[in-house]
Amino acid sequence: MPLEYAHQHNGQFQDPGPWRHPASRPLELSAPLGLETLPGQRFAKVKRAAFGLNLMVVGESGLGKTTFMNTLFNTDLKVEIQFKKIHSTQTVEIQPSYYELVEDGVLLNLCVVDTPGFGDELNRERNLTPIIDYIDQQYDEYMAAERHPGFRKAIPDTRIHAVLYFLAPTGHGLKELDVKALKTLSEKVNVIPIIAKADMMTAEEKVAFKSLLLRDLEAHEIKTFPTSYPEEVDGAEELIKHIPFSVIGSDSFAVVGGRQVRARSYRWGVVEVENTEHSDFVYLRELLLATCLHDLVESTHGIHYHGHRAKVLRPHGRPASILECDDSYESQIEGSRVQARQEMDRKEDSIRQSFVEKVKEKEASLRQREEQLAHRKAQLNAELEQMKAAIAAQEQELEEMLTETNNGSRPNTVSKNSSKLFKAK
Repeated sequence: MPLEYAHQHNGQFQDPGPWRHPASRPLELSAPLGLETLPGQRFAKVKRAAFGLNLMVVGESGLGKTTFMNTLFNTDLKVEIQFKKIHSTQTVEIQPSYYELVEDGVLLNLCVVDTPGFGDELNRERNLTPIIDYIDQQYDEYMAAERHPGFRKAIPDTRIHAVLYFLAPTGHGLKELDVKALKTLSEKVNVIPIIAKADMMTAEEKVAFKSLLLRDLEAHEIKTFPTSYPEEVDGAEELIKHIPFSVIGSDSFAVVGGRQVRARSYRWGVVEVENTEHSDFVYLRELLLATCLHDLVESTHGIHYHGHRAKVLRPHGRPASILECDDSYESQIEGSRVQARQEMDRKEDSIRQSFVEKVKEKEASLRQREEQLAHRKAQLNAELEQMKAAIAAQEQELEEMLTETNNGSRPNTVSKNSSKLFKAK
């Protein structure tokens, strides 16, 4: 034990700590072990378990949200659409609906949360309150289940994984309600903006409207999925180019090119739902189901739920604790080191600049004082020269008077001039 302790402190066998293992040593196999079957085993186990996806649909009435959801999952999630009078809607309702979708042995537990009444009132200040309360309630229930000693298996996940926010095809950018709703929701959940009823605009109008919406989203610093989460999403580079998605929904079918497709028929022609030249429906479905379904769940748990949990555990702004047992300990410590180094460099530059400014101020003050002293010295020297000249003139006058006195020419004058001289002194 003492020798091992000495080796650790000499740096040969560093102690990794109680939560870590020492670095592994790579080996070469002399014969196959069947390790290539491990991914298949994991795939079979994962396929047996059900997947979950919780979507919330938010938008004003009349934008075709229910029809779009039926189109998105190729089934009738809601058979009847109950129309409401706008003036009879008092508050925003929260209506979760649960479904089971099976395809090739893969089970998807789908929850669609509708929000009828959103944006229908004249006073829309409280339209977001029921929606935010429902989202926070799901976070709180999941957090309570985590802390409950009775849970030993997977916790039922009712947290909202994505909000499909429908925008009216006005062509005039985001409205005030849209800005407030998108900014508030994007801080709590993954938000995907969608332009509803894309068949009401021409191709040029859709391009212009998309650029206008993107400019508004950037100006108001609104996060959207997956654009704002590049580290959480893989393989969605081509899909990001079509955000915000302009979509069309339809419960009817039409025969186009000898095949039956979902479409909307007009007197001037047929608009196909799954035609990429007519709408971005295909890209949105690929994003939600084929590419980013797992990323939506992971980002909800790792970013939004952890953010909500941190606010609940630290209501008074207590700083987050970093433990060595955390998976992100090294990255957080390195990030803290970089921030501390940057802060130290900033303070050092500030102190250096303050010192240089104080030295310059002191030098200017000393220079000004030196100039004043030099000016005063010149004045005193000038006065001294004047006094010397006056004394020399008086001495010369005295000598002349003494000379005259010695000659005896004017005896009384010397005394008078001498008294004047002494008075002058």
